[in-house]
Amino acid sequence: MISPVQLSYIFSLLKYKNFQRAAEACHVTQPTLSMQLKKAEDILGYSIINRDTNPISLTEVGKKLLPYLSSIQTAYDELEIQVQKLKGTYKSEIRIGIIPTISNYLIPELYAKWQTQIGDVHLDISELTSEKLIDALKNKTIDFGIMAGPILDKTIEQQVLYNEEILIYSTQIKEKEIDLDVLQNEHPWLLSQGNCLRTQMISFCNLDQNNKTEWNYEGGNLHLLTKMVEQEGGYTLIPKYYVPQLNIEEKHIKKISNHTPIRQIVGLHLSRNTKKEDIKKIMCIIQHNKNEGIPNKKNIEILPWKA
Repeated sequence: MISPVQLSYIFSLLKYKNFQRAAEACHVTQPTLSMQLKKAEDILGYSIINRDTNPISLTEVGKKLLPYLSSIQTAYDELEIQVQKLKGTYKSEIRIGIIPTISNYLIPELYAKWQTQIGDVHLDISELTSEKLIDALKNKTIDFGIMAGPILDKTIEQQVLYNEEILIYSTQIKEKEIDLDVLQNEHPWLLSQGNCLRTQMISFCNLDQNNKTEWNYEGGNLHLLTKMVEQEGGYTLIPKYYVPQLNIEEKHIKKISNHTPIRQIVGLHLSRNTKKEDIKKIMCIIQHNKNEGIPNKKNIEILPWKA
């Protein structure tokens, strides 16, 4: 069977998508890493890494073998952790990936609670778009992900953390509650490609992605989009818990009549995970602080994060 070192090289390649960077991260030369990868592939009898793509990627067989390679790597990790615990040198670290439209309010609100309630655990937090977060989880470059779900992937465990109502922001529409049809005559301001809130907005508002205007702009953050709405008119979608971060007037926040669009926030991790207990503590803290729910709402609709 392939060795722990060879496995570490494979997962380094999946993280950096480049032989030279992966070799540097593993503190070996590129020829050494390439040689060990070839030996691992010879043992398995199949190529794992497609070297012809840029960036490099898994082959079709590699995609099928990845869950098993990940499970073996986890077993090696568990053994290493037990040895470190016996020596008294173990220091836990949880690498968290979180999408930007959640991280901006969730991290400032809960980081201190995570630190005090989890114990002596180092948290390494990075912002990722939804697709990259899922890839990072499968490639084991993060241990835990927080994003808008749900996702349909049996290799990943997911837990609903909370539901978040999606609101309309418009300075021109005067009504507090509006019919969805009203938005058809208004200009939509969208987040950039890769943000799940963009897909949710396109889906919910029935937007034509190919219908561009001469003043169309696709921004990368919600604060900027609300400023564009204030300056140029139109509308954008904002998650309820993000509102305090935006410094906007409440009178411009609208709801859809007889309809409640929400996004379902989920926590993700691999089924076999050496850090599952600490991850469960993180999820419990989030659920405890966001457990108000969406009571007495009409026609609740979970917006898809992916087209």
